[in-house]
Amino acid sequence: METETDRIEVHPAGGRVSGSVHIPGSKSITNRAIALAMASAGTSLITNPLFSDDTERGLDAAQALGCKVLVGDDEIEITGIGRQRPVPQATIHVGSAGTIARFLPCILAFGEPGEWRLTSSAQMAKRPIDGLGAALNQLGDPLAYSENPGRYPITVRGGSIRSSTVHVDGSISSQYLSGLLLAAPLNTAPIRITTDGTVVQSEYVHMTIDCMRRFGAHIDATDDLSRIDVEPAPYQATTFDVEADASTATYFAALPAVAGGAIELTNLARASRQPDIQFIEILTAFGCTADWTGSLGVRIQRPHGLHRLRGGHKFNLNACSDTALTVAALSAFADAPVEISGIEHIRHHECDRINAMTAVLRAVGTHVQERPDGWLITPGTVYRAEVQTRDDHRMAMASALIGIGGPGISLDHPACVAKTCPTFFDILTHLGLSSDRTTA
Repeated sequence: METETDRIEVHPAGGRVSGSVHIPGSKSITNRAIALAMASAGTSLITNPLFSDDTERGLDAAQALGCKVLVGDDEIEITGIGRQRPVPQATIHVGSAGTIARFLPCILAFGEPGEWRLTSSAQMAKRPIDGLGAALNQLGDPLAYSENPGRYPITVRGGSIRSSTVHVDGSISSQYLSGLLLAAPLNTAPIRITTDGTVVQSEYVHMTIDCMRRFGAHIDATDDLSRIDVEPAPYQATTFDVEADASTATYFAALPAVAGGAIELTNLARASRQPDIQFIEILTAFGCTADWTGSLGVRIQRPHGLHRLRGGHKFNLNACSDTALTVAALSAFADAPVEISGIEHIRHHECDRINAMTAVLRAVGTHVQERPDGWLITPGTVYRAEVQTRDDHRMAMASALIGIGGPGISLDHPACVAKTCPTFFDILTHLGLSSDRTTA
């Protein structure tokens, strides 16, 4: 078990990288598939899922509610419960799994009567869910805060949905909207969901709709998501294949950019709906080449003559904000300042990611102007440093890139990568990039 003093020393590449990486399955899609299989009638098969801390929390929740779950080497079989609640009372721990923490209350509220206490990690308890609570309680009174308003732990009552229209604030998290959408077909009457037409990371909501339709949902939505109508219809069990995680892919795709060389991502889908697929284009702006091998797989290379990455960019990353930390890490190796904006909402993720990355970049010698919605990063010489990940998986993986491209870096809480990519450091080792774990 990891302790507070555990650290990992990530060593510099020491030469150009080469190799291929099979990217683990998408966390976002796996969690949606688990939620949909749980809410379906019959037995669903999820193939190529991600196995991580977050997805394990989703499977634990499914079992706690009475679903039958069978886990294989590269597949999960779930026999769902639909609207039924064979376990009408339970305490369920969601850990730090943000998607499950937003999806599960909605699914419980829209089903048969029952009452469930949902608890979380201390990290998750700091993250606001008041937007979700406000939306759910427009429909009835299913959600109550047990300790702190707008925060976990919470109590959810099923069978308490009385209205059929709800307005959702999508400015902080798209997961509120996705959670309501996933649950809406379980209602006994049509549901209309409205927004102001401004939804952060809106492609994740479109991804939710795509996944729902694969389980038989009937949805009519405007392109800007200002109006979404969902018909009451039981979800139907299905076989669901999970594509590679485009967010996780960014860390491996960035390796040639910081160290030189080439990496092939063998299973990344070119036509993916995941918004972070845009990172491949961002790499080309920095001067790397990206050659797709048909519809699946891409080879990223940093040309031999490119001594520093091309800077001078202004990136608005609102639509693909999970790439922001990776782009910030790359900016430390650019030949001119890089401006990153549109990501104010990531201050409310596992940690205040804008402030956390500011601290890391300054620790390694990079000049950073922290702004409310991003950074102005002026690159210089990168130095080795001991930095804090704040127990945030994306902070750990993005910071590791700085050490690989620079003279090394020491990270605390290395086990936090298990939230999304438990094999992250193992994959680096497979590529010839070394690291050493230490305990003070």
